[in-house]
Amino acid sequence: MRRILAHGRWIPIPTVRAIFFAAMGIPVAVLWGGAAMLLLDAVILFLMFLDISLTFRNAELQAERNSPQRLSQRVPQEIQITLKNEASSARRAEVRDSPPVGWPAAPVLKGVVQGRGRLTLSYTLLPPERGVYTFGHIHLRMGCPLGFALRPIRLSASETVKVYPSLPPLRCPELTAYRRMARHWGLRSHKGLGEGREFETLREYVEGDDPRRIHWKATARFDRPIVQELRPEKNQIVMMLVDSGRLMSAVTQGKTKLDHALEATVQLAHTALAAGDQVGILAFADRVISFVPPKKTPEQLQMILEGTVDLHPRLIESQYEQALLWLRSRIRRRSFVVIFTDLLDEVVSENLLSAVALLRPRHLPLCVTIRESEWDTLLNRPPSSVKGVYERAVLQETLRQRRKGLRNLRQRGAMAVDLPPAMLTARTLEHYLEVKRKGLL
Repeated sequence: MRRILAHGRWIPIPTVRAIFFAAMGIPVAVLWGGAAMLLLDAVILFLMFLDISLTFRNAELQAERNSPQRLSQRVPQEIQITLKNEASSARRAEVRDSPPVGWPAAPVLKGVVQGRGRLTLSYTLLPPERGVYTFGHIHLRMGCPLGFALRPIRLSASETVKVYPSLPPLRCPELTAYRRMARHWGLRSHKGLGEGREFETLREYVEGDDPRRIHWKATARFDRPIVQELRPEKNQIVMMLVDSGRLMSAVTQGKTKLDHALEATVQLAHTALAAGDQVGILAFADRVISFVPPKKTPEQLQMILEGTVDLHPRLIESQYEQALLWLRSRIRRRSFVVIFTDLLDEVVSENLLSAVALLRPRHLPLCVTIRESEWDTLLNRPPSSVKGVYERAVLQETLRQRRKGLRNLRQRGAMAVDLPPAMLTARTLEHYLEVKRKGLL
């Protein structure tokens, strides 16, 4: 909330009353001639300027805009405008806000501000895109005492707000607490071979446990079989690379592929931080655009949001090799590197393939390509025209090249998946948890 200074102008706006009396000039001209009509118009104009001059005798209206500093993309937000009247008499007012350029226009709000009182008006705004935006001035039309004019006032109210991706509630189940309750209920927690390498706790042996996990010293001390539970290692590094080139500007399910990728990175970052790992992010196109170094502090998730809030696709080719060389020079410890990008043809696939090879064997890369969900719909729908047959043939060839590119990535030692937006977050988290479970880092 911020105080806004008022600036007025001497240009009156006629009210309905003034327009009505001006219209009476037509019968006046018929009855008494054009001179009488001009005299009437002069009187009305004089009353309008007299009316607006009377408003300067009292204190100005003051206003405050109350808007959230952090808005969510495509989530309705309430914007409040509070008018303060320091004069003793009531004042009519019409208010219109100036949302950022490209946003829906704000409605005209009307009300009466009582003497020495306040009036709060509100409207609902739907931020269309993620990024950093600026509200403009507030435009006010204040009613004058005689009712012949409205006085226009521009209230200086420039204000910067940030629009973040709209995310579902971030949840990460606490598996340790669940396992403790499960043992209390008599359930046995089964872990696959190779899950975790760090010691967590000791417990009694139950049927089905791996005999190789028996802790023989504890077994001898308590005179009954005791097994040790292991957990995935903590304090490992998860680096998320987000392609911001032209291929990520494609729109699917109402959002760009870049928006879908950023939503998945936030969910992955939240899960990894909850698991005790360090998380960082790097955005690139023809060069490195944004970099948040990996940390595991409580503020890291907010740092990632701040570092990508104003990130938009650029209509240029992405330079994978330059970005990965930049990353390799700064992150020397073995890391799980998740690359969100897209593949269109064999040329892009070869560029990505040669770049990913730079990460091996020091790092473990996962390439996540984002596929248009409309493609699946088109493939499942039989063609109804010759054009549909050609579209289906082109799409099948595109998918063949994508599968070939992903297969080549796997042959180079990288993990690779091609996912529609609806499965992007869940499948990416599954691969992260699999890496932790198998101890691949």
